[in-house]
Amino acid sequence: MKISTPKILGVINITDDSFSDGGLYLDTNKAIEKSLQLMEDGADILDLGAASSNTETKEVKPQEEINRLKPVVNSLLQQNIPISIDTFKPEVQKYALKNNLHYLNDIQGFPHAEIYSDLAESNCKLIIMHSVQRFGPATIVETEPEKVFKGMVTFFIERIKALQNSGISLERMILDPGMGNFLGSNPESSIYVLKNIKQLKEYFKLPILVGVSRKSFLGDITNRKVNERGPATLGAEIYLSYMGVDYIRTHDVRALNDALKVINTLI
Repeated sequence: MKISTPKILGVINITDDSFSDGGLYLDTNKAIEKSLQLMEDGADILDLGAASSNTETKEVKPQEEINRLKPVVNSLLQQNIPISIDTFKPEVQKYALKNNLHYLNDIQGFPHAEIYSDLAESNCKLIIMHSVQRFGPATIVETEPEKVFKGMVTFFIERIKALQNSGISLERMILDPGMGNFLGSNPESSIYVLKNIKQLKEYFKLPILVGVSRKSFLGDITNRKVNERGPATLGAEIYLSYMGVDYIRTHDVRALNDALKVINTLI
């Protein structure tokens, strides 16, 4: 039996302080070059973020976010590359909508009702992420795994209802449980969610996206630093493919794409 082949989102952080690759792609030409490389490596979608979600990050104003994104987005659109914009700021989301981008990825799960009418008029897919930190960078809190999972289900129920009531169809929604520090300082919370990811998918009957790439809980399991978590990341991503996850967001597209090809050839 072949495993699920999820769509792969390749991560491009156009930032100077992202936790694993801050500063590498702040230059427009480097960001474009990396984007094209990820597509060649097998990415289906590029997920562009211009402001870090690192809890110790300095604030990036919405216009600066847009300024960082604009030249990269313009170049990729000319090449018909599917683009996701990773932002929780309504101003930046409106920029993405005006440019008819394909996905919006909000780490706060679209809490700003004032943008719902704009979302309803668009066709883009919405990646609704859950986090125990609802409103941007904050101190990472201690969490209990079972409570995190129950709270996540409640969060998704409420957010889906609010979006539907604004005229946004279920067919456009993708759920992301959040991983690592988004689920608190306890690595067991991420592990518990991953062990129950099929339950989440079966309950909501919506596409699931997960991003485990280089996350802190993998460092807790393996005792590896951020830049040494490639094998741990790939192990978790292959597990997610077996669990039927629909999208995987990753820094190392080539490793995941190659691994899926080999596994599906052998089984």
